[in-house]
Amino acid sequence: MFNSRFMPCPDCGDSVDKAVSSPHRCDPERLLDYRMFALRHEIAQFDRLLVSFLDSSDGRFQTWLASRDVRRAT
Repeated sequence: MFNSRFMPCPDCGDSVDKAVSSPHRCDPERLLDYRMFALRHEIAQFDRLLVSFLDSSDGRFQTWLASRDVRRAT
């Protein structure tokens, strides 16, 4: 089996050299991108569930109620 000295960081997915003694620090942007990529299926499902809810009678009522509250606040 081929052993690589580089392993992916479990938090951000960056390729980390195991031979380097300094600890790896995740780049905040890369960390966010990696987490968003990991959640892509849940994000897509949320969009479908939101559209489905807004098409329901309860969703239409909540939309009406929110718009009424906004109009009253101005």
